[in-house]
Amino acid sequence: MVNKLNEKQSYGIVIAAIISSLAIMLCGMITGMVYAVRERRATPDTGRDMAQYLMVDAAYELKRSMSALRLCNDAEPAETLNKTALVHAVRAETALECHMDDWADSRSKEAFLNDMATILHSYSAMETIELADMLYAYSGKFYESVSDGTTFEYNGELITDNGVNEPDVVITQDDIDDAAELVKSALDTSSTEYVGAWDGHIEFYVERNGHTGYALVCNGKIMEYSFMRDDEDQKTDVEAAERSALEAAAACGYDDLVVRWSEDLGRSVGVIMCRSYNGALATDDYASAVVVGNETVSFTAGNCDCEHKDVPTPKLTEKQAKRSAEGGGDGTLVVRNINGKERVCYEYRYELDDGTHFVYVCAENGKQIEVK
Repeated sequence: MVNKLNEKQSYGIVIAAIISSLAIMLCGMITGMVYAVRERRATPDTGRDMAQYLMVDAAYELKRSMSALRLCNDAEPAETLNKTALVHAVRAETALECHMDDWADSRSKEAFLNDMATILHSYSAMETIELADMLYAYSGKFYESVSDGTTFEYNGELITDNGVNEPDVVITQDDIDDAAELVKSALDTSSTEYVGAWDGHIEFYVERNGHTGYALVCNGKIMEYSFMRDDEDQKTDVEAAERSALEAAAACGYDDLVVRWSEDLGRSVGVIMCRSYNGALATDDYASAVVVGNETVSFTAGNCDCEHKDVPTPKLTEKQAKRSAEGGGDGTLVVRNINGKERVCYEYRYELDDGTHFVYVCAENGKQIEVK
């Protein structure tokens, strides 16, 4: 079994990767930096420029994840942060390889990202918490270096010995073959090449209709995929895009999703999907997709497969709940897990001078239970 995760990857894969990392946030929040650049620039960027945008974005998110890790004192939140940070570390390394000026200048950065990936993948959550201050410090220095050219020095300080924990999930050749068949069937790929595996995730380089990209399989489902597209004259209908996104989600193994929100992004449409529990939308656990023309070119499942149990029945109407959220427009019935308890509430959106805020009013007692 050959793991190609650290081999050089094509520019097409880099662009495909950034499409899937869109931060198309729920209800009109800011889109991801790199996607915004792709959509709004008058002329296409060079491959090197795009790699630089991707590298800065990934470095920034890696730094933020390591900053948050310093606040963790339990394994569960640290594990979630580590998985997120691992994606950013891998994407930063991919961009670095495509942007590389010369080997000597990039050696320290590449060594740092390799060690970061090893720690985030193979160390226990509590071990990473113990290293949090150092991980954050080097992540900050790395971000400064890729964003403003500051010299970055690293000589393996994060890993003091050669022993690391063995991964909990062992991927067999049968697992890889099954995942490849799923990708071929669901995405109708003409080429599906195994790249590597980590923590139960299996990654493939893929090609469809002449467009390259990647797909990530976990637990028998395609949790993320993306194809490189740059169709200047493409027109995308919003309603058709919503149907395409739902069909793509079902093909990947995520059934029974409903559209929560969609937005015309110019040459493409961004679609947010989630599960519905008797009309209450699980808005915190959503999947996202990007549709170009009649094709869903990017999909990420997020946490949409999270199950909500013991969802209470609303006792108040939206009109009754609105008394605690005047000026917030019409409320949307949502289900959320707040402090470990399933809560049904009405979500009210406010556009203030500093941006978008949300007020959540309990559908059982009519009191505000969260403002963010």
